[in-house]
Amino acid sequence: MAERFPDQDTDPPRAIAFTHQWYRQFLQELRANGYQFRSFSTSLGDGDVVLRHDVDLSIDAAVTMAHIEADLGIESTYCVLLTSPLYNPNEATHREALQTIESLGHDVTLHFSTHQYWPAEAPPSTSEITNRVNEERSILETIVTPSETVSFHAPPSWILNREFDEFTNVYAPQFFDDIGYVADSGQRWREEQPVPESLSAPVQILAHPGLWAQTDGSFTDRITEATEASCTHADHVAREQFLDGGPL
Repeated sequence: MAERFPDQDTDPPRAIAFTHQWYRQFLQELRANGYQFRSFSTSLGDGDVVLRHDVDLSIDAAVTMAHIEADLGIESTYCVLLTSPLYNPNEATHREALQTIESLGHDVTLHFSTHQYWPAEAPPSTSEITNRVNEERSILETIVTPSETVSFHAPPSWILNREFDEFTNVYAPQFFDDIGYVADSGQRWREEQPVPESLSAPVQILAHPGLWAQTDGSFTDRITEATEASCTHADHVAREQFLDGGPL
């Protein structure tokens, strides 16, 4: 375990709240305990953290989280769906948002959904997965400059602890079974709080930006907020393009 460096100005975030303030304190506490933030392209050692975000619900929420991390001098990996029902990475405002995240020093890379192509009970061949991943990565490359890292959305069992020649799977053994793994999926942190003093080292930490906001809220609240924001955005764009002086 890495040597700990207590920070008298940082109070440990004990009572979990899915707020940006709690998240900032959590990162500060990690650093105060001697953890170093690394990327998926580096070899991890004791005291290293690789920080990942699966952007499932909101690109706007991802931008907010990216600014918090940049303010603390932390670089992380943001994984973007090309098949989301809630946002379109190619749409102008979302494209600009992803470029903002990248400009803050973060890696913006692919969040790939196998469920869009194959049923969970019928695993495809390695070449089929690779071909589809490469197709989506080529699209993302028109927006940002992604690394070779790929995160799988709600990964089926046949993705876990699997390695690929052409890209880095965040669920490969060296990032999953061989080190600590902590995720806020479904807001499970409310029951299993990630206390910095007791985390494995090294460790991969997954935090979904859409689950965090200025004030605390339940998992259901966050899903509702994301769907309502998506509908509001679509309504605004549609009215602007088709009703407010747009083409006939």
